[in-house]
Amino acid sequence: MTLRRSVGAALAALVLLAGCSDAPLAPEAGPAHTLTGAIDGSLLRFATLPDLSGARHAEKRIVAAQGGFVELNGFRVDIPAGALPADTVVTIDLPSDPALAKRVVAEFGPHGIQFNTPVTLRFPLTGVVLNGDPIEVARWENGAWTSLGGTVDVLGTVLSSTTPHFSMYGGKYVMAGG
Repeated sequence: MTLRRSVGAALAALVLLAGCSDAPLAPEAGPAHTLTGAIDGSLLRFATLPDLSGARHAEKRIVAAQGGFVELNGFRVDIPAGALPADTVVTIDLPSDPALAKRVVAEFGPHGIQFNTPVTLRFPLTGVVLNGDPIEVARWENGAWTSLGGTVDVLGTVLSSTTPHFSMYGGKYVMAGG
């Protein structure tokens, strides 16, 4: 069981680091290096390292005609009825690497699925270090974060935005000039 969990965690990390691009990665610049650079500069971080011994993966079969949601440790996706092209097992994977796990990032899957109508992604802000700058949801795409905008709930505990497909997403500070 431990080997299975380790292999699953390694595969989840590879999917997480692959990002959204369909372009092949250059061998000399693997995704971990590129992603780490982006994380250090803009992604929101938790004040303390999350419990890595707890659940880092969630999945649920969503019936397309009914819609539904999947949630894991404050991360959530809400899928309206008719948004999925077919009944689908929807997943959320959180990084288990300590450097990545301290950031507000998640891989929503299946990777690349296109929705008929946008779905809503939600990110936890409880326990997150905020500096007063505006924040937003972003998608890792072609080696950079692409803004999706976002709103914070009235309690200041949830950041949310919509997306037309799944990939790796994170909460980040709005950077000057874009």
